[in-house]
Amino acid sequence: MTNFFDRLHVVERTAEVARFWLNVTSWTEEQLRHRLDEISPPASTPTSAPVDAPQPAPAEQSLSAKMSRLLDRALDQSTRGGQVELFHRILDQLVADEARIICALSDGSASPLVNVHAWTRPRVPGSAVLENASLIGRTANLALPAMVPTYVGHLLSLGLLETGPEDPEMKTDYEVLMAETMVLEAIKRASRGPLTAKVEKLTLRLSGLGQSLWAATMQEDSS
Repeated sequence: MTNFFDRLHVVERTAEVARFWLNVTSWTEEQLRHRLDEISPPASTPTSAPVDAPQPAPAEQSLSAKMSRLLDRALDQSTRGGQVELFHRILDQLVADEARIICALSDGSASPLVNVHAWTRPRVPGSAVLENASLIGRTANLALPAMVPTYVGHLLSLGLLETGPEDPEMKTDYEVLMAETMVLEAIKRASRGPLTAKVEKLTLRLSGLGQSLWAATMQEDSS
C-alpha cells in the first residue's frame, strides 16, 4: 500500500510540474509576441485606391468632339460641299407647309404682309399683337393656314424670307388681307378707345439664301 501511494504522489507531482512549465511556456510566447509587436511597425492600413483626376462629362466630350470634327471637315470642304451641308441642315428644320411657302415664292413674286401693333400713346406704336400675317397661306394652299404667322416667322429667322416696304400695286391684296379674321381680331384687341391699332404693311419674298436653296434643290432634281 505504501508503494502505491508513493507512486501516486510521484505522478501528481509530475503532473503539477508539467502544468507549471506549460504555463511558463504560454506566458513566454505571449511576452515574446508582445515584444515583437512593439519592435515591428504596425501593418499599414489599406488605403483606398487613388482617386483619378475628374474627367469631363460625356456632354463636354461630345461637344469638343463635334467641334473638332467640324473644324477638321472644314479644312477639306469645298464651297459647294459647305453649301450642300448648310442646305441639308436647313431642310431638316422645315415642315411641309413651310416648303410650300418657299415654292410659292420661288418665281420671284411677293406677297402682302401686315403687322398689328397696339398704341401706347399717340404716334408711338406699342407691342405687337399680330406679326407676319400674310396672304401667302392662300397662295401656297397650306394645310394649316392659321399657322402662317408662325411659319413666316420661322422662315424669316432662318434667313430664307425677307420683308420689304409696302407695294402700292398690291392695294387689292392688302384689302383682302386686312379682311382676314385673324387680322380683324388683332386690330380690335390692339385698339384703345380713340387710339386705333397701328397696322404696318410690308411685302414678303424669298431672300437670296432662299433663292439659292430653291435653285439647289431643283438642280438636283433635274440631274
